[in-house]
Amino acid sequence: MDLSGDKLLGDEFKVEKSCCSQFGVILRARSDPAVVGDRRTLRHLAALEKTCRRPGRGVSARGDVPPRARGLLAVWMLQVCEEQKCEQEVFPLAAHYLDHYLSLVRVERPRLQLLGVVCMLVASKMRETVPLTAGALCVYTDNSVSVADVLQWEVEVVSRLDWCLACVVPSDFLEPVLHALPGVGPVHLQHVRRLVHSYVALATTDSGFSPFLPSTLACACVTFALRELKLMAAAVSPEALMTFLANLTATDVSSTFLCYDKLGAVWGLNLPRWSEDGVFRSRAHGSEVDFTPADSQDAAPTAKPQVATLKHFSMTSDGTTVYSHEGE
Repeated sequence: MDLSGDKLLGDEFKVEKSCCSQFGVILRARSDPAVVGDRRTLRHLAALEKTCRRPGRGVSARGDVPPRARGLLAVWMLQVCEEQKCEQEVFPLAAHYLDHYLSLVRVERPRLQLLGVVCMLVASKMRETVPLTAGALCVYTDNSVSVADVLQWEVEVVSRLDWCLACVVPSDFLEPVLHALPGVGPVHLQHVRRLVHSYVALATTDSGFSPFLPSTLACACVTFALRELKLMAAAVSPEALMTFLANLTATDVSSTFLCYDKLGAVWGLNLPRWSEDGVFRSRAHGSEVDFTPADSQDAAPTAKPQVATLKHFSMTSDGTTVYSHEGE
């Protein structure tokens, strides 16, 4: 008996899937107002996030991966997810797998990029309509990582994570929180969403945000976005709004304040390097795959993609970051 998805769903599904593949269109589900408008959704998300293990401060409990190396890898992962037009939740989920694994297992630095590839592959399988393929991800490493290595490490990673892959990310809280916010008109919602996703991506590239719960980061990002867009009433302070959101999501208020202050500091450092359109932008899908992290000599990694400058990076056993330029 053929139990493949195409066979069970019939010819209509196969025709639709074929059309999507031919024209490069991916159908994505929209949020259901009946779900996001139900306060029980936030309670369920808050309960679920507490069952997902969060990495401790510094991410790598064994101290073998410094925050700067982790930051470079995270920026590269962000660029790959953007180039592949992944769902907004794929990169934060992949970074969560990365941090969780690094807190459990010692990883040699030359293997960090392979680990990043595997985390993106697993995250896309959990959140994408059409998951990324191991072969496509290997191209982003300039084929320094083989498909066989990716598939072998995929089993290793999910086993180490105890197969706890259905984790909550900050973006999961966004729609229920926006639905509960008074005074934010529909015309502004798209701008708020775009900014919140940008802030979440920026925070995810910084290991200092790893200890915060997804709900805490979501509350801080929403407050920061409303403040930047000047959508807050004059009588409402950021502290009052964060207190409201923290109570709404059953989040610790003091942690939300701390996350908000840290986000402001990090955003201030990276603001000159960020585009006004945020991190995830809609653009034509190019035929060339040439996105990699910014120059390793920069003092701090940024989340803004550097187009067509470097093609591949790897980390040697002594911690040196090696780049291969286009055409070398």
